[in-house]
Amino acid sequence: MSDRERGHGPQWSDPQGGDPRGPREDEAPASAEQGAGPGAEAGTGAANEAGPEAGVNEQRRQLITWLWRLPVLLAVGGGAVGLYEAIRIHFEKDAPSAHPTFAPRPSTPVGSLGAFAQVWNAVPFELAGDHPIPAIVVRLPGPIPGGLEASGPGGETLYLAGFSRVCTHMGCTVYLNRDLQGINFAFNYQTTHPDLTCPCHLSIFDPTRAGEAVSGPAVRPLPRVQLELRGNDIVAVGLERT
Repeated sequence: MSDRERGHGPQWSDPQGGDPRGPREDEAPASAEQGAGPGAEAGTGAANEAGPEAGVNEQRRQLITWLWRLPVLLAVGGGAVGLYEAIRIHFEKDAPSAHPTFAPRPSTPVGSLGAFAQVWNAVPFELAGDHPIPAIVVRLPGPIPGGLEASGPGGETLYLAGFSRVCTHMGCTVYLNRDLQGINFAFNYQTTHPDLTCPCHLSIFDPTRAGEAVSGPAVRPLPRVQLELRGNDIVAVGLERT
């Protein structure tokens, strides 16, 4: 019997030393972990170490981003506040009350009726109290709420009004300004009669409109002073509640 018949044909071998018939069913292929070697373990450790540092770097990038945004946000916020104040100053000034109420003050003599012979005659004085304040009484061409009407020496009606001279913007002292051209030019406000003006920030208060703030940064009107006629004398007895 020949070798072929006995099943002993040519024997083939894999140059790499493997079985040409492939792996047996009881042999599992090598896993990726088995083939990775020490280098793969080192790479995994480096990745784990880089994780926290990457998180820190991301936080830094976010912080820098917000720091760059901060000036923009401040500029936008400041612009919004400025716009609100501009609208408030120009379009939302407070109107004087049509029915003012007064807090009592110690009686303060102002002057006689003779001191108000002409329209726009005025007498400045200091209103008495725990905290005296500068004030003024002005003869106006017509009545205002909270003013005083009295008969003059010639039988004409005198329209008198008293005002605090403390500017409602920042507390400077206001003055009765009779220089109409100066008001028109320096205060950039067109008027046809004297006004109470503040030299600090150029606010203007119109006495014919019960002390209303009509120009400048002031928003609230001047508080009115309560007046009484005692004989022939004008006396201040109260200050408007605000």
